[in-house]
Amino acid sequence: MLDMHCHIVPNVDDGAKDLDTSIQMAKAAKLLGYDGILATSHYIVPDNELVNSEFIKKIDELNKEFKKNKVGVTVYKGNEIFFTNDIVDLIKEKKVCTLADSRYVLIELPLYTNVIPLNVYDEFNKLQDEGYIPILAHPERYDFTTKNINLLYNLIEAGVLLQANISSILGKYGIDAKNNVKKMLKADMIHFLGTDSHGISNYSTYNKAIKKIKKYISDEETFNDIMYGNPLKVLKNQKISIWYPEIEEK
Repeated sequence: MLDMHCHIVPNVDDGAKDLDTSIQMAKAAKLLGYDGILATSHYIVPDNELVNSEFIKKIDELNKEFKKNKVGVTVYKGNEIFFTNDIVDLIKEKKVCTLADSRYVLIELPLYTNVIPLNVYDEFNKLQDEGYIPILAHPERYDFTTKNINLLYNLIEAGVLLQANISSILGKYGIDAKNNVKKMLKADMIHFLGTDSHGISNYSTYNKAIKKIKKYISDEETFNDIMYGNPLKVLKNQKISIWYPEIEEK
């Protein structure tokens, strides 16, 4: 099982504060069934621009430490890229990582806006024209989702995949995110789940969250796609079929 969103690399963003925390996170993830973790450290222009070569080196070192400590988890390259107009250029210039060197790219939008930025569709189209597939990080947390969840349907229609945070169902990010993720699960609008862990705390409530999530998913096959099938296709750089939900107008 692959965690699609995790801040496990130490001392690069607001995630793991040191190597020991990273090891604890990986061990906790392993106990829950994960054997792979995408290291989706923040890349924000200009506030948090990781030097990609140094970031990759840290991932290599982390995997060596995990092997030495017999953790049984592999960390793969990735970034959570804060939306900007030049994502394609950042990829081509090797300033950011796609997910596990695949065609899939994890992107975060501004949380506190009631509308989708006007240039989002243009930028996502540019990515797709270059062969990349945008994945939107934690869409349930955006103010525009609360205002009109159908805006997410428009993104899906435009070829964007959606990754929700597992702990949103428990209210970790507030009541709006909790209600939004319930609606999204019911409408089959989620293609991936991730822990978005920045430390070890998320793992303690994981089983409780998954149990609740299952109540809102239409069938076992969809749950398996979200939890296992789609993440594996990212690792293998395979095409993921987008399903087009129908939701009621708000």
